[in-house]
Parts: sequence; structure tokens; C-alpha cells
Amino acid sequence: MRFTDKNVIVTGASKGIGRAIVKGLIAEGANLALIARTKSALEELVAEAKSKGCRAVAIPTDVADRDQVKRAVDLARKELKVIHGLVNSAGVLDNEGIANHSEEVWHRTFAVNVHSYFYTTRAVIGEMFERREGRILNIISTSGKVAIGPNRAAYVASKHALMGFTREIAVEAAPHNVNVNAICPGFVLTEMVEDSMRKFAKDFGKSVEETRKIFIDKMPTKRFIAPEEVVPLALFLLSDDVGAVMGQTISVDGAFAPL
Repeated sequence: MRFTDKNVIVTGASKGIGRAIVKGLIAEGANLALIARTKSALEELVAEAKSKGCRAVAIPTDVADRDQVKRAVDLARKELKVIHGLVNSAGVLDNEGIANHSEEVWHRTFAVNVHSYFYTTRAVIGEMFERREGRILNIISTSGKVAIGPNRAAYVASKHALMGFTREIAVEAAPHNVNVNAICPGFVLTEMVEDSMRKFAKDFGKSVEETRKIFIDKMPTKRFIAPEEVVPLALFLLSDDVGAVMGQTISVDGAFAPL
């Protein structure tokens, strides 16, 4: 198995793409520190990991809180010792038009979608530099490459910020043999996307079924992407096979935004 004796921190681990990546890592033998707000969901994954012979710890955390993130990484290090990989997969999405956009939603979106990635990366990358070994994978979105609107100003702006963050950190990390990359998923059918479609339907006077068709019609494949379709690429970018792949922001989007 590719990740035997490898220790990985995953944020946003309880749902969606993060959860799918966790399950992929368990199947490949990784030891895990799982970070999210929902304790019960994390504990289910920990139980699954331990049943497969992996070490794992659940660390309920609000990743928007700098002090909580520091505590979480300290606990992960205490449990796992060396941190070989970090997956940043936490994210929030709220639909608000810019004319009446609340500061609360704007700041919360950036706190989770951008600041948390900075907090976790800062906490682990120094030791990776010292060891000259490490993998950091940021889960972004095709919204980091194109505007998808309407009513997505905070979300799209936060994802564009992560694109710049990933590329800049990759340049800093490369001389230390540390790989920093990102995956930009398209319309992956997660709880967050389902919730966004319900909000879209309400905002524009559509039914949920009409809204789903609007989303599907935007995609060349005419279907949503499953979270599991992101996993093979994620595992490659976290593995020893990644080589000189550094600073890349690779889409898994069914050719929605082929950039």
C-alpha cells in the first residue's frame, strides 16, 4: 500500500471530498489526523481507519479559529509524530448578491476558505522543510479559475486567493523538496453543493429540480461529479510518485473550465 507508515492531516474530513479522500487514504494504509467540526462523523472515520490497522485521531475543530487550528496540529503531531502530508479540504459556500452582501458572510468565507489553509500550512511546512520531505494538497474549485455566479462573490474571490497562495507556496517549497499542489473540482455532488442549489432555487424562484437541471446543463458531461472521482488524483499528489509535479492546480471538472 502506498501510504503505509505515512501520516496525513486532513481538514474538512467529515464530509464531501475531504471524506472521500480520507477513505482513499485509509484504503492505502495511511495514519490520519482528521479535522472538522462534526465530532461524530470524524469518530466514524477513525473507527474505520483503526479497523483497517491504521492509526487515527479525531480532532473537532473550527478551522476559522487560528488558536483551534494550532491546538489541532499540536494534537496531530502528538499522536502521529512526523507529518508527511496535509490535505486542506475545508470550505463554505453562501449565496449572496454583492449589492447587499453581508460582511459577516464575506469574512466567514475567507476565514474558512483561505485563512485556515494558511494556518495549517504554516503549522506543518517548517518541519517538512527541515526533513526535505512533504506533500501539501489544497482542494480549491474551478471557481478559482473562472467566475461561476450569480451571487458567489465571496466564494469565488476566496478560491481565486487560494490559487495564488498555492502557487506562491509551491515556489517557496520546491527548493526544500516539498510538493505543494491543488485540485480544482467542478460540480461535485456534495452536501455543500446540494445546499447551494437549494439557496439558488429560493433566490431565483426556481424549483430544486429546475435548479439541478441548470447546473447539469452547464457541464459538458451533463452529470455531476462524484467525490470519489477526485480521490485517485489526490492520492497521486500526496504520494512518493509525485516527483517534480509542483505548483499545479489541476481540474477535475468534466471539461467545465479546461484551463
